Amino acid sequence: MYGFRVVIGLCALVTSVSCAVYHAQPLEDRELQTVLAPPDSAALERAAPLLQHPRLLPMRLDLEQPLTPDALAVISVLANPDLRALRAQQGVADAQVFASGLLPDPQFGIGRDRVSSAPDATFSAAWAGSLAIDLLGPMITRGAERGAAQAHATRVRMDIAWAEWMTAGQARLLTVRMHYQQRAAQLASAAAEVADRALARSLAAGERRDLKADEIELRRIADSDAVARALAVTRDVDATRLELNRLLGFPPEEKLSLASLPVLKAWRGADAGTLFTVARVARLDLRALAADYDSQQQVVRRAVLSQYPRVGLTLNRARDTSRVYTSGQAVSVDLPLWNRSRGVLRVAEADRAQLRAEYAARLHQTRADIAALVAALEIDERARVVLEAQAPELERIAAAYEAAAIRGDATWPVAEAVRAAALDRSLTLLALQQACAEERVGLLLAVGQPLTDLELVP
Repeated sequence: MYGFRVVIGLCALVTSVSCAVYHAQPLEDRELQTVLAPPDSAALERAAPLLQHPRLLPMRLDLEQPLTPDALAVISVLANPDLRALRAQQGVADAQVFASGLLPDPQFGIGRDRVSSAPDATFSAAWAGSLAIDLLGPMITRGAERGAAQAHATRVRMDIAWAEWMTAGQARLLTVRMHYQQRAAQLASAAAEVADRALARSLAAGERRDLKADEIELRRIADSDAVARALAVTRDVDATRLELNRLLGFPPEEKLSLASLPVLKAWRGADAGTLFTVARVARLDLRALAADYDSQQQVVRRAVLSQYPRVGLTLNRARDTSRVYTSGQAVSVDLPLWNRSRGVLRVAEADRAQLRAEYAARLHQTRADIAALVAALEIDERARVVLEAQAPELERIAAAYEAAAIRGDATWPVAEAVRAAALDRSLTLLALQQACAEERVGLLLAVGQPLTDLELVP
């Protein structure tokens, strides 16, 4: 009786020492306030030179200076709240890799039977102990299990890196958009001022009865349209600023100082087929899908191996009521008669076929996206070249009419109409430049790696 209690106590002690202890981690307001706080400038400046990413280069940050698109891209990767949550998946995948390498624990059993009635006092309590372990089955499938977990962890890493790449590209895109929207706001404001002056002159002429009422109404409508356009462009700037702050993890009221962008470089053209060839190797999402397919290959292999019988080994030691000791061994084998893991294998093969089709669909979509962006760029860039060539002449004509109006050689309504037409054409050109710049960034993202040699970066 005493020995039996000692054995039970030792088993309980061993299991309690080897087990982890539960610690609760409730969501606290202080922790949430830390998450909602703006990114720490000093922490960002320390982390930027240490950035490790297959497509983004580390850099030195100085948040006191106007921020370039490259700086904003790095900040978005470091501080974006969605990316911080996504990176937590890497810990789960690493834990799965760790779990795949563990062998099953052996099972130890002990039992005791007390004699309740016996004709002879020589009878004593009986006990039995057993040690069982199932090694053969796990050893057969262990390689496949570990291979599947490692490939899945690679897929998670590639997914995170692709999300970081896309977030950095979105930050660059919003920076480009805000740059052109701010310039458009300045031009729209100037156009509204020209329309205001034209309306004031028209009202004065109407009071002198030098201008008809219907012509005054036309100028009033033009002034209203110019003011509405200026307000709309200003609203677009605010919307882009808020979206950029959200992407970077800054509070909505933050006003970032952005560096001016250089003049958009001349477009030298690009071959969609060549870019697609680069994308098949460079795009991290395709590498993630390939890793996921490799993981499923191992799952199929594991399902095939699990069809073989599982063998369990048990070691027994016992004493009966007459104090006769026995020891022995037992082997248990699964009989693959009906199940044979056929259902598991069929599901695994169907999942593999689905992943193969998904990879092919992503390739098709990538090729179509690149081709569409290249075609759009070719059209918009040709139009941009034409408008940029016309812009100096239109500005010269508008300035000449204004000078003539000052000398009295032309009327102010004509000079203001020419200036308004020049501003409208400048706004059109600016919108086209913005479209070209955004399409270049979009092509950079679609290919999946920096392509400065193709003048893609504005």
